Amino acid sequence: MPTPIPSTLRLGVVEPTEAIAAFQRRELLQPSFAWQDVWQEEHSRMFAVAGVMRLDVLQIFKDELDAAIREGRDLRAFQKDIVPRLTAKGFWGDVEIQDPATGERRVTRFDERRLSLIYGVNVRQSFAAGRWEEIERSKARLPFLMYRTMRDEQVRASHRPWDGVVLPVGHSWWLTHFAPCGWKCRCTVFALSQKDIDRRQAAGEKLTFEAPPVDLVTYVNPRSGEVSAVPRGVDPGFGYIPGRARDAELNDSMLRKALAAAPLSGAVAVAQAQADHPALVTGSTARLGAFVQRIASGKLKASGEQRMLGALAPATVRALESSQVQLGTAVVALRDTDLAAALATSGDAAALAAQYKALPEMMARTRAVLQDLQDNSRIVYLVENALAPLSYGMTPVPGMLAIQVQLATGQAAQLGPIPANRVVGIEPAGQRYGAARYRVLWGQR
Repeated sequence: MPTPIPSTLRLGVVEPTEAIAAFQRRELLQPSFAWQDVWQEEHSRMFAVAGVMRLDVLQIFKDELDAAIREGRDLRAFQKDIVPRLTAKGFWGDVEIQDPATGERRVTRFDERRLSLIYGVNVRQSFAAGRWEEIERSKARLPFLMYRTMRDEQVRASHRPWDGVVLPVGHSWWLTHFAPCGWKCRCTVFALSQKDIDRRQAAGEKLTFEAPPVDLVTYVNPRSGEVSAVPRGVDPGFGYIPGRARDAELNDSMLRKALAAAPLSGAVAVAQAQADHPALVTGSTARLGAFVQRIASGKLKASGEQRMLGALAPATVRALESSQVQLGTAVVALRDTDLAAALATSGDAAALAAQYKALPEMMARTRAVLQDLQDNSRIVYLVENALAPLSYGMTPVPGMLAIQVQLATGQAAQLGPIPANRVVGIEPAGQRYGAARYRVLWGQR
């Protein structure tokens, strides 16, 4: 028989086996000074507790939370078991911690209230990840999802309008509104068939079949400087589906770490990881496609949000450094404002959008990287156009494409919250990228 689940943990229709598996996949212990250090989807692979920098203490938290999920322990039992272990490690009450990145010291408090928050977030996110796995398996039979609040006076005002929203499993609204949608959020999402919907409506339940309007606000992660657009009503760090697209999540996590690394070290790490695990690039391409589509359709207003695509090849970094270019990072990103501007001026926005969606895979099969001799902070990726011919005006252009990248060099590396190199355009290579103005950094023309 399934492990009994405490009443406080009945977070939608999901067997505990899925939640247990989702939690156990978080095998990487990640010390963190602040909760923003491990961001959104990174939690699918990493286990972190804000303010815990010691691996031995992190292991205690992981062991006890794993036992709580496996055995159906409630909060009181979790606290009873973990407090003596934390006390023995000197990690109870006021604890001084130091940020390894900045040297900053602060005192953080571990008490029953803190344990309640840690327990609640980890258990709910694990059940949400398990629920998503079950949704994926059964979506042919149960193709709709319904958002459900607890329907009591404690439901936050921003979540109340979402109660009863029913949308297809693949609807983009779920990408940012898959409950829980914030700290201590008790909402849930569960799957329905058309017959389920008919029965609920026949019983008088009020359902909504259109996605609620999304009001995006800009959030700057104070730890990484990353700018993202967060839907109003969703707490920063909760705008994702736990358990979804783990390869893309791992790729994003790797690129975030590469942002802070020395350019050559970051380039080598990314190149090796993507060579060993091609699915990282495939997953990143799928995620970027949804982002590009939302910008192209006008459903997401450009606000300065950036999506990381990959990194400069180690050979490119070495060539740039040998030519005295001071790189800020090896990571390459796409900014929504650059994308929107390119689409607005294109004669074939749909075809251009398709090229942008394929950027991670195109960059992974680059033929050559060129440097602009008139502006050494600009480089160009020459890639084969593997998609439908890109047309400008009425003339289709097959063959090679030029992906233009603006490097974050010198002082520019310090401007903006993310010191990433930016893709600023895609166009047919033609004859304009000849040796008179562009020199080869890597590869062959």
